[in-house]
Amino acid sequence: MVERAREVAHIRVIVVKGVLYVEKYKQAFQTRDMVTLWGILQLIALYPGRIPDLDMMFECGDKPVIHKRAHDTTKQGFAPPPVFRYCSDEWSYDIVFPDWSFWGW
Repeated sequence: MVERAREVAHIRVIVVKGVLYVEKYKQAFQTRDMVTLWGILQLIALYPGRIPDLDMMFECGDKPVIHKRAHDTTKQGFAPPPVFRYCSDEWSYDIVFPDWSFWGW
């Protein structure tokens, strides 16, 4: 399911046993992707052993990309691709994640 979000994601973030792995798919605006990764690294460092294993796709833009109108689950038979990002709205399925990028600008 996560792989279906690859076409819109800037990065894939994987944490396994406290180790961060990253796949970069496309260039994000300025340093937004790097600062997001820095924030995740801070969580891993501050809370060792308490960050669960995870695998998520992350889109670093300011506008939602997984629109509900384009992902009718009753017709398609599967869930929309899970994409984390800094914002969402009532018309999208984007999953909100903290925007730490103001620390890096």
